[in-house]
Amino acid sequence: MLHQLTVPAQAAGQRLDVWLESVLDGCTRSLISRLIKDGRCVVEPGVSKAGHFLKGGERVALEVPEIEPMEALPENIPLTILHEDRHLIAIDKPPRMVVHPAIGHQRGTLVNAVLGRYGSVLPNPDGSDGAWRPGIVHRLDQDTSGVILVARTTAALTFLQDAFKAREVNKRYLALVAGKPRADFMEHAGWLGRHPRDFRKRAVLPDGSADAKEAYTSVVVLERRTGYSVVEARPKTGRTHQVRVHLAALGHAVLADPTYGRSATWPLVPVEGQPALRRHALHAWTLDVPHPDGGRLKLQAPLPVDFVPWVSAGLSPRAVR
Repeated sequence: MLHQLTVPAQAAGQRLDVWLESVLDGCTRSLISRLIKDGRCVVEPGVSKAGHFLKGGERVALEVPEIEPMEALPENIPLTILHEDRHLIAIDKPPRMVVHPAIGHQRGTLVNAVLGRYGSVLPNPDGSDGAWRPGIVHRLDQDTSGVILVARTTAALTFLQDAFKAREVNKRYLALVAGKPRADFMEHAGWLGRHPRDFRKRAVLPDGSADAKEAYTSVVVLERRTGYSVVEARPKTGRTHQVRVHLAALGHAVLADPTYGRSATWPLVPVEGQPALRRHALHAWTLDVPHPDGGRLKLQAPLPVDFVPWVSAGLSPRAVR
């Protein structure tokens, strides 16, 4: 789990490890010190030490590895349900919602919300009883909004995860990107792996690299606007940060993306009275997936409110080409 934080003015003078312990639930000082020593912490512009004294205003990133299964608590958090049947639930995940509980994010996650609405009868990936990651089929980044699936039975979970692994699922993302692509159709097949110099990032690496996996994304340009474009990205594989990395590699980074965009603070403020875009402009728009009962289930998440000022009314996915 990657935590990206801004040091408040009142934390000036504190040690980095002490401050991180105070703001991340479940992270002990010894764990934080070990992660810093392992190079998993950045105080921009570079890797820092546990004893670094803060000035206030710095941007801090800390990567905490996934923890062992833990008990997730049900919470009464509203959910937008796109589809529900005896096998699965399709949810329109809002931006800023973390999917799985983790150190520093033990409450307010999608799992907590699902448990609050459906109880602890949903399956775990290993088929055991309990409340850890109940039925979550696939992942979305914290700032990515849109369609995500939750299985209601162990059989459905296995069926859907196998469909993703076999690349039988058609995913389409709506993205606002920098610049105006010359072509209406683009594609990128660069292998993806961890960035060699920045643990927070993934990068395009030479084909066949030991720590990389093959990845493919096609892109259709829907609109060209002043200073940016609206595109539909169609990832065939499902690698971490794939759409964001491939679009950046094509020269058209996702707007407001602090990791792969051209600025960590890219304000996108529309006309007065409309919401500003304060997260990377990526939305899991549609999902076409095999259904356990046969046939296919086609889902579409409405445009999130912070996208509405930036795209034309009535925008719809393009036909497959």
